[in-house]
Amino acid sequence: MATWAEFAAAAPAIAALGLKQFEKFHIVYLATVREDGSPRVHPVSPIIADGRLFVATPPTSPKRLDLLRDGRYVIHALPGKDDAEFLVRGRAQRVTDDDTRASVSEAAGHTVHHHDWIFEYDIQEAMMAYWENVGQPDTRPVREFWREA
Repeated sequence: MATWAEFAAAAPAIAALGLKQFEKFHIVYLATVREDGSPRVHPVSPIIADGRLFVATPPTSPKRLDLLRDGRYVIHALPGKDDAEFLVRGRAQRVTDDDTRASVSEAAGHTVHHHDWIFEYDIQEAMMAYWENVGQPDTRPVREFWREA
């Protein structure tokens, strides 16, 4: 799986839209897999640090247990201009080393507590979409996909 930097190098237009959405809203939706196999959706704040994608998770959040048990995730950004959409899918793993925690805390732009669990989100695939000719008879979605080779 790819880091954010590797994904951005391979699919710069998709990554640029994603970063723009992250920076505009500072909130995305994270879907994880519950123990019974059903989805769980949470609003979270994405953090890009050292070319990697992270989320700081409170120690009481059920998503931390979902990710420890089954690291599969989807992150979907809030719609932007022309209802632009961005999502990434892959696997997350907990990060505990002090250097990474310090980098994440510095890059966050919000408080990352010492007791928060930090997860890194590796990227397997990504998608962006936007609408052309909005409000016209020929309104249509334009989608672009990236998958790790």
